[in-house]
Amino acid sequence: MVLSKEKKEAKVAEIKDALSKHPVVAVATLQNLPSRQYNAIKKMLRGKASIIVARATLLQKAIKEGRPELEPLAASFKGSTALIVSDLNPFSLFAAIKQNRSKTAAKPGQIAPFDLVVPAGETSLAPGPVLTELKQAGISAKIQGPKVVIDRDSTVVKKDAVINETAAKILAKLGVQPMEIGLTVLSAFENGTVYPAEILDVDQPTFIAKIQLAHRQALNVGVFAEIFNAATTPLIIGKASRAANAVKAAVDSKSGAEAQPAMEGASAGGAAPEASAQETAGVPSAQASPAAG
Repeated sequence: MVLSKEKKEAKVAEIKDALSKHPVVAVATLQNLPSRQYNAIKKMLRGKASIIVARATLLQKAIKEGRPELEPLAASFKGSTALIVSDLNPFSLFAAIKQNRSKTAAKPGQIAPFDLVVPAGETSLAPGPVLTELKQAGISAKIQGPKVVIDRDSTVVKKDAVINETAAKILAKLGVQPMEIGLTVLSAFENGTVYPAEILDVDQPTFIAKIQLAHRQALNVGVFAEIFNAATTPLIIGKASRAANAVKAAVDSKSGAEAQPAMEGASAGGAAPEASAQETAGVPSAQASPAAG
């Protein structure tokens, strides 16, 4: 639809107003996004972010006139572009939008986002002309009983290659859904920094696990280096207490071992006076008996 000059100026003014009210601005592409899902995303973002859809020339004009610091975002403009304004930080905004993406079958002419591999194993396909279709797509298959079986893992389309009609058709029959549909954030701006999608796309479980590991390692270093703080002090005291108890146990064990021979020696020394007392009483000893005879 062709916009009049007045409508273009009104649209630019509307975009400038939205840009002035939010610290975070992201660039997203609407390419291949069905209207139903677009409306679902708008509803999901309500109260968190707003999507601004307009021609790239109008978006660039609004940025240049309203917030020129956002001009580096223009490098991300491609295809059907939209701006997203929000008070969320860029990472939270990216995660919220990414959660609303869904899988779908590939269509001829689309670009493979990664190597499209059909794994070896049984399929739900019945024997018939499908064997020819599989071979045309470069998939090694055979008939085994009532089913078609893939002999080995087969790469149908390499990453970044165009998906042809044959590959799209057989992938759909095998139930492979390699494509994602949804709003795709390409970059985001906050406080003078532009974050590309590669930085924003954080694997949160892995990231949290790494932080937890770093915390444990730092705590261990702090305890063994005896760096006192709120986290390490109880552990250092506990470690010192265990060491002191171990020393005490070792000392007590050694003292007990030394005391045992002394007690045995004392018992042996007490036997001699008893013998002398017997002699004093006139009881002859075994050695004195012959002389007495």
